[in-house]
Amino acid sequence: MVDQNDDHNDHDHQDEHKESSSASFISNRHQDAHKEKLKVAITSILASACLAIFKIVIGFSTNSLGILSEAFHSGLDVIAALMTLYAIRLVMRPPDLKYTYGYAKVESISSLSEIVLLFAVAGWIFYEGIERILFKSIQPEITLFSFIIMFVSIGIDFGRSRVLYRTARKYGSQALEADALHFKTDMITSSVVIVGLLFVFLFHIPKADAYAAVIVAGMIIYTSLGLGRRTLDVLLDKAPKGAYQRVLEAVSGLEGVERAHDIRIRKMGSETFVDMHIEVPRTSTHDKAHKVATSVEEKVRGVLPASDVLVHVDATESASETITDRIRLVAAETEGIKNVHSIYLSKITPASRSPEAAKERVTSTDVKNNLSDLHEIKRGSMLHVYLDVQMDRDLDLKTAHGIIDSFEKRLKEVVPELRDITTHMETETSEYVSIGTERKATISYLERIRNAALSIHGVVDCKDIGVVYVNDEQHITLSIKIKSTPEKTINTIEDAHRLATNVQNLVMKLTGASRVIVHTEPG
Repeated sequence: MVDQNDDHNDHDHQDEHKESSSASFISNRHQDAHKEKLKVAITSILASACLAIFKIVIGFSTNSLGILSEAFHSGLDVIAALMTLYAIRLVMRPPDLKYTYGYAKVESISSLSEIVLLFAVAGWIFYEGIERILFKSIQPEITLFSFIIMFVSIGIDFGRSRVLYRTARKYGSQALEADALHFKTDMITSSVVIVGLLFVFLFHIPKADAYAAVIVAGMIIYTSLGLGRRTLDVLLDKAPKGAYQRVLEAVSGLEGVERAHDIRIRKMGSETFVDMHIEVPRTSTHDKAHKVATSVEEKVRGVLPASDVLVHVDATESASETITDRIRLVAAETEGIKNVHSIYLSKITPASRSPEAAKERVTSTDVKNNLSDLHEIKRGSMLHVYLDVQMDRDLDLKTAHGIIDSFEKRLKEVVPELRDITTHMETETSEYVSIGTERKATISYLERIRNAALSIHGVVDCKDIGVVYVNDEQHITLSIKIKSTPEKTINTIEDAHRLATNVQNLVMKLTGASRVIVHTEPG
């Protein structure tokens, strides 16, 4: 026994070690992710700052609106990257009492702020471009440096965009995705500016630079709209596409789940949060309901990896619930009642009201097997239930009677078919387990017990006979094998119970034992 306990303790320690290792692994993984995102963000800031400075210098010196638009765009990227850096550092904070879901949405807010700035810059570029096209005549000066800075910008933006997109997809960072989108847009807009500069340089069309700037503004707005929509989806807790249906399909038909409803799904950074309700039969134990909820969580994580799942269990009445189930449920909810047993039901007919008529006895097994008959009974008081109710032995009679009255009133509300209720009050069995002493009996004594058991029709073997003394009382335990005979048919548990009771009564009469426990096995 000690070895088994030691093994159990070792198993618990191993489980604790595994959980600790798993938590440590997740924590290290998050730290590595944040370090990588910070590194990428800082690199982006430095590159954007250098490009912005060179573009501003060349844009003002050549009076090129296209280059100036790119300069302001790059300058905006510096501001955006700084916001991204701040957002990433804030997201590193663990959830606290103030922000119980963590700070993941800060990245979405940062992304939305960048989009607003993009629209502002695009508006200024568009306004200045229209001014130069319709009202102003400005001749930009095209130099070799104009082309060099734009080609260098495309090369740098290409490298940054790839790194940012890869990191954003890897860790589900919207802020880094916004930065990547900026640089991807920069590559396209830089190409448009180069085309505008070529038209000015080769074909002497001064307004081509302004047209290029207007196209750049339009492209900035177009690409920002897509990211803006995705960012708003996160801020408004929109469920990921198809996630609701996948979750519903995963838990539908799961053993113990009657129905799943009120499923809510939202995305925060790289993590998905799922809140849902499931209905389980109210006759289930707390432990079983908990295991069902755990299996639901595992199923959801299977279809939505890296998800945080919260399952609320609703206890509901099921179609298979019997009248005895409802009686036991009411008893369990009634304070002061420890247990109910020996539940019997009788159908009430007009004839049974007469003194000469006897009530037809209906056992709980009959009720379970004839639910359709009971459901067809007109709603009202058509049944009589009589049962034993175990209560605390320390209760006084007046208090106990009050509890029984409350219990019977509640029963009639929950089970409208019940007209009459007869309860037999009894004290509960002792909660304290008595420790007995097992004594070796003589062979002749054991043989008498064995022969007594075998004398009952249907008993084909008797073994494992034990004699225990508890508080000077003799208790006998034995196992019997039972089998149908021409005289006795044994098919059900009830048949086996009756046979075991016969053995029990015979052994008690023969030995004078206070208690006989009979274990039955199929022969």
